[in-house]
Amino acid sequence: MRKIYDYIPGEHISDKFIADSIYELIKSINFSKWVEVDERVYLLDFFLENEDFYVIYLDPGGVVERLYKTCREDIINFMKEHINFKYGEGVDIAICTRMIDNAVVCNHDGQIFILK
Repeated sequence: MRKIYDYIPGEHISDKFIADSIYELIKSINFSKWVEVDERVYLLDFFLENEDFYVIYLDPGGVVERLYKTCREDIINFMKEHINFKYGEGVDIAICTRMIDNAVVCNHDGQIFILK
């Protein structure tokens, strides 16, 4: 049986430095600095100004670590297919710019947050 992280688009990469940098960015930001967004997330500068992204699967159990390089179109299509705002369904992922200076975090409850 395939797991949700098997459907994340892009090239699966193993780079501990990049993964650690993404985790550091996410953990270093106070929760009050994250802004919840809705389906208009795709119209934010975060997506409009960047072509390529890192996507990391945020395993709730902390066991599986999956990191991908992907493009804007593919990750937006994935989000539209797997995140349902109305029914509170989503996937635990963090999407970061290639510079790892900004992130969008999605959770399994269909919420999306962006670092502001």
